[in-house]
Amino acid sequence: MLFTVIGCSDSNVNRISSVPLNWAHELLLPEKLRYELTNDTGELVGLGIFQSYISSRDSSLIVLEERYSRADNDEANDTVTTLVSSADFSAVGGTRAVEQMTEVDIQSVSYSWEILQTNEEKKMLRKIDNLTDSEPIRTKGLPNLDIYANSSSIWLWRQLPLEIGYTASYMTVDPYEEKWQLVSITVPQSEVLTMSFGDTPVWRVLIRSGRATRSAWIEQAEPHRVLKWDNGLTIMTLID
Repeated sequence: MLFTVIGCSDSNVNRISSVPLNWAHELLLPEKLRYELTNDTGELVGLGIFQSYISSRDSSLIVLEERYSRADNDEANDTVTTLVSSADFSAVGGTRAVEQMTEVDIQSVSYSWEILQTNEEKKMLRKIDNLTDSEPIRTKGLPNLDIYANSSSIWLWRQLPLEIGYTASYMTVDPYEEKWQLVSITVPQSEVLTMSFGDTPVWRVLIRSGRATRSAWIEQAEPHRVLKWDNGLTIMTLID
């Protein structure tokens, strides 16, 4: 998961501007990226494959797919699909499926979700848990603001007009936790990151959510890929 998500108080909501995020770059679609996942000691623990493309069923939607596998098994055991609006990248819906792995204490997860607009023009998160017999459908109110999917973050950051001193705040929702949060990003500096394909100028981007601050390194040149992401639990590094 990209973030540890917490709920937000009304005071935090009021800190957000009603002005939408400014988009500076377009995603290259379709696209497929592979990331190595390592722990804090540098041990390889898995592989992540990130794909993005325009939906074949609805051209107004972009499909974002994440498929994670363990280092000792090529088969994906955690698959996340997120649908976002191609117009403004706002959250629309998605699914997640995690296979049970008793040897490493991973439990099965299977759910779908969507963002609904009520007749009173209020936004709601609707989640369907495929593994629960009692109360499988749950809804939760959301702030009446632009809402982005937590799982779309890797793609969202790439489209922003990053430069030293850049700051922005926005709201994300995580259906897994059934919570929403305020996310703030800043760009404190420019760096050169040594990758397998050469030294690459990047923006060092700090991501703040709740009390946690994480780091992403995003290439300055097109296609502005996230070359490295440290979420506090694992480090993702772009392979190709």
